[in-house]
Amino acid sequence: MITALYLGDLASEVKVAHRRDAFRAEEALVKGLLGKKNIQVLWNSEVKEVRGERLVNKVILHDSKTEQTRELLVDGVFVQVGEDPNSQLAKEAGVAVDEDGYIIVDRLQRTNINGVFAAGDVTNHPVKQVGTAVGQGITAASEAYGFVRRPYYKR
Repeated sequence: MITALYLGDLASEVKVAHRRDAFRAEEALVKGLLGKKNIQVLWNSEVKEVRGERLVNKVILHDSKTEQTRELLVDGVFVQVGEDPNSQLAKEAGVAVDEDGYIIVDRLQRTNINGVFAAGDVTNHPVKQVGTAVGQGITAASEAYGFVRRPYYKR
C-alpha cells in the first residue's frame, strides 16, 4: 500500500489489483490510498499473467467475484505481496528482530549473531525493493565469504 501511495506521487495513473474486497492495513493508509484521485483499486482481482514482448504492456486479471478475466493495458508492473516479514525461524535461532519483526542488520548485513547475515525485505532496511535486496545480498555474500575465509578478522 505504501508503494502504491509512493507511485501515486510519481505516475499519472496507478491501478492496484487487490485480491480481496477490503484492505487489512492501517486506516490512515487506506484513507490515503482511497483518497488519491489517480489511484484506482481493482477489488477482488488477481494478476494471472504479465504480457509484453520487449516491454510489459498488459496484465491479465481474474475477478474472483464475477469469475471474469480481462486484459488491462499497462506501462509497468510492480509486484508487492504482503508487508509482514517472515523472520520466525531467525527469531527462534536467537537473531535479533525489531518491534515489527524485521531482522536487525548493520551496514554490512551482519546480525547480532557472529557469522549470521541477512538481506532483503526481511531486514530492517527501510527500502523494500528488488534493487535494494540485490545490493544487500551482494554485501551479505561478500561478508559471509570473508567470515568463512577469515572468521576472526572482522567482528
